[in-house]
Amino acid sequence: MISKLSLAKNVMAYAGKIGSQIKSSSSIAQHSPSLKTLQKDTFCHQYWQQIKSEGLLKNSNQTSVKLHGYLNGINHHLVTGASPKNMDKEFMSLGLTPRDMITLTDIEFKSLKPTTETIHAFRSIGEKPDFFSEYKLYKKRLDIKKGETIDMKEYAYATSDIDYARGYLTNNKGILYDIEIPKGSKVSVTGANTATNEVVFPRSSKFECVGKEHVKDANNDYVKVKLKYIVPQDI
Repeated sequence: MISKLSLAKNVMAYAGKIGSQIKSSSSIAQHSPSLKTLQKDTFCHQYWQQIKSEGLLKNSNQTSVKLHGYLNGINHHLVTGASPKNMDKEFMSLGLTPRDMITLTDIEFKSLKPTTETIHAFRSIGEKPDFFSEYKLYKKRLDIKKGETIDMKEYAYATSDIDYARGYLTNNKGILYDIEIPKGSKVSVTGANTATNEVVFPRSSKFECVGKEHVKDANNDYVKVKLKYIVPQDI
């Protein structure tokens, strides 16, 4: 088993290498289109094309990102909005700030080996009281209709074990996502050779709602939403 210290050293070394490459490639900044001339939904596509053309983005045989098990600790920054001050504070003992972690992980996601088969995974959101700050987003997700799209700002976690996922419901109430991940997706997967896989999606991943049902019986009262992961066009 790799110790946290060893992992931190490996991640820091990798982050430093990537950071040096980006800093030394001044042509990226020189040739990147002006923000004023770009449509909001095409900026990322053009940005990643530029990164790839500079040789900073290469396919690998990795099936998971190095920080797979740590990203949940910074997801609140992405969901609620982070102050620049907090984004530059060192996270745990990794020697990395949330900003470093996001930069490193976003690049790694683009370099992952595409999945070789369709994967099904589950994710639960426990019921939120109406006085919680998260209630507005929860209600929006609860009321989703077939054909609509969900944009998950965080690095969303899911599992192939439906019983484990259901454990995150609040008294068996809330939302259970049943997610289809198409072959050829670049998602972070661990436990591929075991009975249970854990999946982490790139931040701001989009999912199409393909079905919805209310599961209600003596023990349960939750909404099951069937989603299909939308593979980014720039993958």
